[in-house]
Amino acid sequence: MRANLFVKMVAILISLIMVTLIFYGFSYRKDIRVITRQIKTTDLNHLEFLTAQIDNNINQLAGSVYALRRDPTIRDYVQLQQLGHLIDVSQTIRTVLEKLSLQTGSSTWENQLLIFNLLKGETLSTDPSLSFDTADLRHSLPAGWEYSPGPSGNSGAGGFRLMLSDPANFREKPSQANMIIEVKFPVSNIAKMLGSYQPPGSGGTFLYHTGYGVLNPQPADEQIAGQLVSQLPDFPQAQEISTILKLGNGSYLVSAVRSATLGWHVIHYSPLEQILQPIHSSRYSFITATVVLLGMSLLLTLLLYRQVQRPISLLLRSLNRMKEGRWSTRIHVRTNSDFSLLNQEFNEMAATLQSLIEQVYLEQLRAKDAYLKQLQSQINPHFLYNCLFFIKSKASIGDTDSVEAMALNLGEYYRYITRMDHSLTTVADEVKLLENYLSIQNLRKQRLRYELEIPAELLDERIPRLLIQPLVENSIIHGIERRIGLGFILIRAARSGSELVISVEDNGAGMDETGIALLQDRLNEQERLDGGCGLWNVQQRLKHQFGETSAILITASEQGGLMVTLHIRKKEDNYVSDSAG
Repeated sequence: MRANLFVKMVAILISLIMVTLIFYGFSYRKDIRVITRQIKTTDLNHLEFLTAQIDNNINQLAGSVYALRRDPTIRDYVQLQQLGHLIDVSQTIRTVLEKLSLQTGSSTWENQLLIFNLLKGETLSTDPSLSFDTADLRHSLPAGWEYSPGPSGNSGAGGFRLMLSDPANFREKPSQANMIIEVKFPVSNIAKMLGSYQPPGSGGTFLYHTGYGVLNPQPADEQIAGQLVSQLPDFPQAQEISTILKLGNGSYLVSAVRSATLGWHVIHYSPLEQILQPIHSSRYSFITATVVLLGMSLLLTLLLYRQVQRPISLLLRSLNRMKEGRWSTRIHVRTNSDFSLLNQEFNEMAATLQSLIEQVYLEQLRAKDAYLKQLQSQINPHFLYNCLFFIKSKASIGDTDSVEAMALNLGEYYRYITRMDHSLTTVADEVKLLENYLSIQNLRKQRLRYELEIPAELLDERIPRLLIQPLVENSIIHGIERRIGLGFILIRAARSGSELVISVEDNGAGMDETGIALLQDRLNEQERLDGGCGLWNVQQRLKHQFGETSAILITASEQGGLMVTLHIRKKEDNYVSDSAG
């Protein structure tokens, strides 16, 4: 028994730990999903900001080119052959070079500007080593920024350029234009911004174009970048992408934003394990703490079992022995000091209780139960003879329906009143008994009508058995049978505070005030030398069961007869145990 109890305690403890781990597992997975979704949103926002910065710098360079094309000095330079006699050629060229230098220096990015004068076949640039490649005049100028790979396909040495024709509508036929303005910037400008976007060791950021491939400032990551790009769907159409890709044994958070100016995608990737490492660490810490807590709990459970549960089990077993009637039970096992004092108090209590039970309690319970059963046996059994004679007479004339109805109701009636196992019942059971009894009386007299006004919430109310039937029987015998005509009985029940009120009202012969007062006095007598009557027995049972405040009250009825009312003041300590005696 003790071992089983200890096993149950351990099983409960392990179950609680398992439930905690299961709930933590659900919560952990939910947290991972929420955090991952938040990280994806944050990473995409940061990448959009980075792409916007790149576009702003590129647009600034493009704006300088458009400004130069509209500049009056630049336009004068283009028309030197026509205006050479009107302007200072050397001064104009110096002014153009100063403006080129000013535009180049106005950007934080490294860039190069040149102007190719097709009318003179001359190139002006801030960098004297630059020259215009006339091969570009053989085909249309690109509509936007164009990527130029470095020597031998070295992507790190490449750059982007933008070329404008003057007039602007000669972009399709640049060889017929007056001037070509070109701006260039190396990939290193973008590489610096991409490199500063995220610290080393926590992923990478690179450019990607479906035609040119990966443009990565970190060559060591080109293989990873290429594998990730190959798994991204719908690249040419997608403006923004944020997803998680599996690569080898790891997962990567990949975000991509398309540059509106370059047409390239800026892509950032981060190892998901590194991002979620703090959460994984907290999970391992939680599991470790749970295991430690489980071990400590098992140890504490063992100590509690030895120091508390075993003495309590011993005390409970002793109490159960006393409950079974073994009043001589005592505790002689030595335990810790606290329970030793408790065991000593139990032994003293058991000795006192044994003495009281042997001297008083058992005799009182037996006497009380015998008294209740004796009162119950006195409740009007004599009408059985009339019912049997009724069955005999109806059987002799072949009225089997009446015989069957009488036998059925009579059997239910006596099966109920002869049950001696419980002294208490419910109002619903008493109502069923009344219906059997009144059906029997109707079969015999056929001039009886009754009504029941009992709320449904009172049907489960517990009251002593055979408490209402004697009142109904008294109304029939002493009221309705002494009156000619149809008899009527009204049975009501109601609650008034802590009091249950049950009344039986008839239209019988009735009594005057003197007779009612005399009958009320007889009910209040302590003993009846004539053997008592049904109402007196009910009165005595009420007072014995519920105290002196509960009683029968007799008054005149509005129906013309009497109204007998039961006033029951119920309290928890009024009830006598059904198993007593």
